[in-house]
Amino acid sequence: MMFEKKCLVEPSDIVAVHFECRQCGAAIVVPIAAGGLTEQANRLAASSCQFCHTPWEFTPNSNEHKLLRDFASALEQIAAQLKGRNLKLNLEIKCPEQVGTYAKSKE
Repeated sequence: MMFEKKCLVEPSDIVAVHFECRQCGAAIVVPIAAGGLTEQANRLAASSCQFCHTPWEFTPNSNEHKLLRDFASALEQIAAQLKGRNLKLNLEIKCPEQVGTYAKSKE
C-alpha cells in the first residue's frame, strides 16, 4: 500500500503576503484583509528594500511588474469571488515535514 501526502491551501487560507529582501532578509508583511495589497505590490516592486536599499530589479510598468500587481490583485479578490460557489479552488504546495499553521494537510 502506498500513501501520498498532499498539502492544499484555499484562497481564504491566505491571510497575508510577505515581500522579503533576498539580500538582507527583511520582510514587509501586507495583510490581505486590510486591503491595499495591489497598491502595495505595485509600489514595492518599483522601489528597493527599505532596510538595505537593494533594488528589487523590477522595471516600472514592465511585464513582470504588471504580473506581480495582477497576482496581488487576484489574491486580494479571489476568496470573496469563490464564496458560496460550487467551484472550490485549492492550490497544492510542497508539504513541509511537519504540517504547520501555514498549510492544510489532506491524506
